[in-house]
Amino acid sequence: QTAPMAIHLPRVVLLGIVYIVTAVFGTLAILYTVASVLWSPRRALTKQRRDAPPSCLLDPSLGTHNYVTANGLKFHYVSSGDKTKPLMLFLHGFPEFWFSWRHQIKEFSKDYHVVAIDMRGYNETERPTKRSDYAVDILRKDIIDLVPALGYKTCILVAHDWGGAVAWAVAAKNPELVEKLIVMNCPHPRIFRKFVNGGSIGQILKSNYMFTFQLPWLPEFVIGLHDYQALYDCFQGKKMGVHNKASFPPSLVEAYKYVFSKPGALTGPINYYRCMFTRPSKLPSGPLMVPTLLIWGDDDAALDKKMADMHTSVVSNLTVKHISNCSHWVQQDTPEAVNHYMREFLNS
Repeated sequence: QTAPMAIHLPRVVLLGIVYIVTAVFGTLAILYTVASVLWSPRRALTKQRRDAPPSCLLDPSLGTHNYVTANGLKFHYVSSGDKTKPLMLFLHGFPEFWFSWRHQIKEFSKDYHVVAIDMRGYNETERPTKRSDYAVDILRKDIIDLVPALGYKTCILVAHDWGGAVAWAVAAKNPELVEKLIVMNCPHPRIFRKFVNGGSIGQILKSNYMFTFQLPWLPEFVIGLHDYQALYDCFQGKKMGVHNKASFPPSLVEAYKYVFSKPGALTGPINYYRCMFTRPSKLPSGPLMVPTLLIWGDDDAALDKKMADMHTSVVSNLTVKHISNCSHWVQQDTPEAVNHYMREFLNS
């Protein structure tokens, strides 16, 4: 079947469409919020106190907790492995933090100095208050500064979801920093635009949350309803949740609730989305030359798997691995398969 012709619209028109779609999905979010609160106000608004981290976040087998300053911010990270070995740097997505890489930290610390950061605005990393401080090019600069701040000139860059969007930009604009790139369930920005411009209504509907997140304060409020039930649904729900409960048991969601229930903890992460349409990164027009592995959990409810096989036009040295019966949270859902494909690629 022939793909639909891409529609190239002026930027001002595209932004107008974004605002219109935001108004539509925002209205639905407001109606849902009002209904939830009116139906059971006490249940909707009551939140559990979480003064101490759950034990899983204090597991010494995952490494040591450290801080480093880069691009003017204090970053929190967890590291493990011999510091004389090559750096493997992990970038998480939304709504996640360093803990999402627990399976990979244990596996690859044998051969690398692994570092899983809390990205700008997340968890124990500093949170700039300006929305514009979360533009992709600023996030890219974070990583450019982090590598030498950690004592290295290059790294193996491993990323998922929003971390993937940042990693694509780093590898495209600063390829000298990246020996190899591993991205999970995040399309290259040009592929995402091409897919949506090509008329994929299904992807636009899957991306409805991106438009709702353009609104001020409402997304934070909605996620907090029913004691952060949205986080549980995200990781364990029928639509979006993991398939393999052994690798990500429901009890671990408490770690995410602990992190994102802190005052102001959601605004920085959501600001990534608030900048994505107004402050996109302009990537080089040529293909990416860094050797790249793209891993895709095929049951991703947020991103169409068809995009995974469209990357040969934007990456010159590409390996694509699909994982069936696997959700968006691929490195947590099927860690054995992910670790196998990573090691196979790194050894090639």
